[in-house]
Amino acid sequence: MAGRSLAQRLVDLDQPDQRSEAEAIWYSIRPVMLLLRVLLVVGVILIGEIFDDLRLQGLSIGVWALIAGIPLFLLLSMLIVYLDQQAGVNQDKSETSP
Repeated sequence: MAGRSLAQRLVDLDQPDQRSEAEAIWYSIRPVMLLLRVLLVVGVILIGEIFDDLRLQGLSIGVWALIAGIPLFLLLSMLIVYLDQQAGVNQDKSETSP
């Protein structure tokens, strides 16, 4: 299937936005949350590598970063998926049309 042409994309930009205010807000917040999720993974890796020799209550800081980072990553991912469903991001166009 061929992609849309540049002319068609420019014509689509002239059409009014059919999204509700909640959907528009979610579409502006979603990229920030996705970036935050990537930064969380990178931060856990960096903390694990930089502070590998330090210990806190018998475990290295790298292990503590994993203990905190994995559940935070999962919670953030579940929040993104839940809000995607609320905003209708993953719905097909055929489901929304009458």
